[in-house]
Amino acid sequence: MQQLEQILTFVLDHKELIATLFVTLITVIKLTAWGRAKASALDAVIGVIERLGAKEVKTGIAGQELKLETAAQDALRHAVAKADPKKTPDGTVTRIVREVVRGFLPLK
Repeated sequence: MQQLEQILTFVLDHKELIATLFVTLITVIKLTAWGRAKASALDAVIGVIERLGAKEVKTGIAGQELKLETAAQDALRHAVAKADPKKTPDGTVTRIVREVVRGFLPLK
């Protein structure tokens, strides 16, 4: 009973901290879902382009790829690799490590 009382006291004493943690958690979940939705949309578009063999579109995308941020270039390469049976996409662990390392490096 005393532990419950201590927990309740802690929660009441730190309600701003707990509210901030809760809002941050919801934000991370929403951004992750939004990122997955965008990745799925990109995968679908690239898949259609690969199946149609639209060379003009592929050339246009290749020309724009160098102008994209590094993270966007990685996402585009991954989507193309998933759609193209001749290519192997990077594994999940590799992509996560790349994102973590990118988070510590300065932006270009």
